[in-house]
Amino acid sequence: MVPEKKPYLIIPHLIEQPTWGGSYICEKKGWLTKRELKGKKFGQSYELYSKTKLAVGISSTEDILFDPYFSNTIEAIVFQTNKPFPLIKFTQAKGNSFQLHIRPGVNDSYWQPKAESWYFFEPGKMTFGIKKGIKVEEYKKVCKDINNKMKELCSLISEKKINTQVAEQTAKEYIKSQNPWYYVNVYETNKGDVVDLSGGGIHHSWEECPQGNILYEIQQDVMDPVSTIRAFDQGKIKEDGAIREVQIEDYFKHIDLDEKRNTLTIEKKKSESIFNTPHYSLDSFAINKERKLKSSTSFHHLFVKEGGVTILDENNNKLFIGRGHSCFVPQGVNYSITPRERSEVLLTYLQ
Repeated sequence: MVPEKKPYLIIPHLIEQPTWGGSYICEKKGWLTKRELKGKKFGQSYELYSKTKLAVGISSTEDILFDPYFSNTIEAIVFQTNKPFPLIKFTQAKGNSFQLHIRPGVNDSYWQPKAESWYFFEPGKMTFGIKKGIKVEEYKKVCKDINNKMKELCSLISEKKINTQVAEQTAKEYIKSQNPWYYVNVYETNKGDVVDLSGGGIHHSWEECPQGNILYEIQQDVMDPVSTIRAFDQGKIKEDGAIREVQIEDYFKHIDLDEKRNTLTIEKKKSESIFNTPHYSLDSFAINKERKLKSSTSFHHLFVKEGGVTILDENNNKLFIGRGHSCFVPQGVNYSITPRERSEVLLTYLQ
């Protein structure tokens, strides 16, 4: 049976990240008191991707559980257009790796390009691009030396010669002495800042800041193992004493050293359009009265950043979307949005 073409609430897919997540995502969704989530740190919530689950028979996000505890669903892929879905992430990252994606058009037997764009919900801290005038071979040596030190500490944990806490402190002190941040541009970001990484080839990271980097990411749905090339993982050690693999040789093989492209111009939201790329577009609008829309050339994905809204389509199918939650509208649906209070909505679609 073909699912009805109408708006559906999205079951978000939470990604636990013990080393760099937090509680912001659950707080925004109103889930801090959920018994199954207590004490856990989440770094990301997948709000849309090719395997997103759409709720069936549920009309309010106040009644939604979270994946994988919700079984009455269909997969969004049944409504896919002739273009692939983007991957939409609601993120809290308290520091993440030095990394890059290869540029579109670059032929590599393993790595795939991945367009990616960020919209900051709160002030944050990041790195972008290689610093002007640095010696790349010196930077590469620092990355290699840190990786060797991390492997050494990992072995000592495995041999029970030191515990994880001692290893983390040793790693922190060693990394401080090597100072990999000397070689990259460090930026403070403000609420509402927009960063576009869709050109690829440019170094980037999220850095440590009080509540972490809180942002809305839209990117091509290409998974990290084949798209994210890491050179330095911020000294993170997993609970079992393991470390994440880095790909230093590939990072320096594919890094773009063009001075102009390595200088970040942080954009500000000037209109409803936040960014518009060949792979996805994102709009943001405040709403205090009914607004009519139609998903004429693409599906619509709606995320309620603030407030709460009711979606009503032409066949009187009605949904309520609370703060921090999402709705999927298949292509070719006329619908209206009515706010319960003054609200802010993010709309993602394809051109």
